[in-house]
Amino acid sequence: MRRTLLILVTAVLAIVGITAAAPAPPTVTEVATSANAEAATQQYGTHPRQRLEITWNPSPAPRPAVVLITGGSWYTHASWATNAKQFANRGFQVFIMNYRLNFEAAWPAQRDDVASAVKWVRDNAGRYDADPDNILLVGSSAGGHLATAAATHGTNALGIKGAVALSPVASPYRAWQDGNTSTVAKIRKLRDNAAILARCYPDPADNSTAYREVGCWDTWRAMESKNAAGKGDAPMLLLHSDGDFVPPVHSTELEAAAKAAGVPDSDITTRIVTGSTAHGQTLLGTPGMFDMVVSWLKARTA
Repeated sequence: MRRTLLILVTAVLAIVGITAAAPAPPTVTEVATSANAEAATQQYGTHPRQRLEITWNPSPAPRPAVVLITGGSWYTHASWATNAKQFANRGFQVFIMNYRLNFEAAWPAQRDDVASAVKWVRDNAGRYDADPDNILLVGSSAGGHLATAAATHGTNALGIKGAVALSPVASPYRAWQDGNTSTVAKIRKLRDNAAILARCYPDPADNSTAYREVGCWDTWRAMESKNAAGKGDAPMLLLHSDGDFVPPVHSTELEAAAKAAGVPDSDITTRIVTGSTAHGQTLLGTPGMFDMVVSWLKARTA
């Protein structure tokens, strides 16, 4: 069924008006901050959102670079500040990535922003004692979706060493379907924001190019990470809680599609925290989770 752009714009205004703040950062075990840690902010593009917030420790040897991709249902940016310091203190140079939001640019602008940010980090790695050959992604929620999209698009065309996705909305189409049947406000907001990201409602009969460069139905297909999965993709670690409002099936479907396409078992893993409702970054506060993620990332660097 076709809808008009007016409905989408109205939805944007409603969502922006309802949402006053990004989710609070998780409570995690404190790690002592290095006295030498430095910070900077850089633009990787011309849009004000195309910004990197950098935390790094001067080092005689280049350290792996971790790009943290923010969540917020594609319509806001949640803070990674606490976790950025933790990753920096575990041997990584950290680049928090902001990107164009769904009401500012339609898909695939956000995936393109990840590519631009990774290129900027690679081109400027020497300024921050980072290793341009060891770049990793960690994304939360909508940022997890972008991490999985980057890992699978063009058979890891970005050359990243691995991607960790916390509660990834790996299937915006599933988010749309779930939102149609749920009465939970944040599930319904995720549905609405997926439609704003695509600039249309999913309908196999609708492949119009109004408000986007690619046809409507093709856009929804392109937003599904599992549709691009294939042998040669970057390794992925996918994490959810069993009570996550973005259910684990987002990741288990992606894992199944990847393995069916020839991705080795060792290159994609879904882990589910039982008895928990933790979502996105708050998963890192689960006992042992942060250490496990750090170990996984370090195992993938040269």
